[in-house]
Amino acid sequence: MDIKLIGNSQSIRNIKKLIKVVANTALSVIIYGETGVGKEVVARELHRISDRKKKRFVKVNCAALPSELLESELFGYEKGAFTGATRFKPGKFEVASDGIIFLDEIGDIPLHLQAKLLHVLQSGEFSRLGGHDVKVNTWVIAATNHDLERDLSEGRFREDLYYRLGEINPCPPCLGQACPPPAD
Repeated sequence: MDIKLIGNSQSIRNIKKLIKVVANTALSVIIYGETGVGKEVVARELHRISDRKKKRFVKVNCAALPSELLESELFGYEKGAFTGATRFKPGKFEVASDGIIFLDEIGDIPLHLQAKLLHVLQSGEFSRLGGHDVKVNTWVIAATNHDLERDLSEGRFREDLYYRLGEINPCPPCLGQACPPPAD
């Protein structure tokens, strides 16, 4: 999918400048914005200009899957891990290793999976359902339309994950509005 961030408004120029700064850091990124403002476009632009551009960009819509399925989708499973697991299936983190995983609507991930996600961000490791540990080198770009600070205060989002994901934010909470110029 070849999507480029286009436009010449001051806010778009500011976002492009921030993307260039962020693109090769491999630090976790979170993109805030309302539905439809282009969070995925920004994530794909980060991929397009990064050192990982020739590697996979794997999108996971965290809001579209029930929590029971989201864990196996993200982390995979071994044959026999549960009823119906008749074969091994790699998770999206494993599929995206050396590339980028885009966790769209991360604010919808349940707390028990937030702990597993934090572990992957901290260690680069996770356990597939039913067994084996897996080491990955996956750059995590997340997006949300949630007010995560409010979710923090209401106990719906882990504080440690919030800070780990927010290492860099190429689009301040103004995506879709006029953004202030980035610091030089």
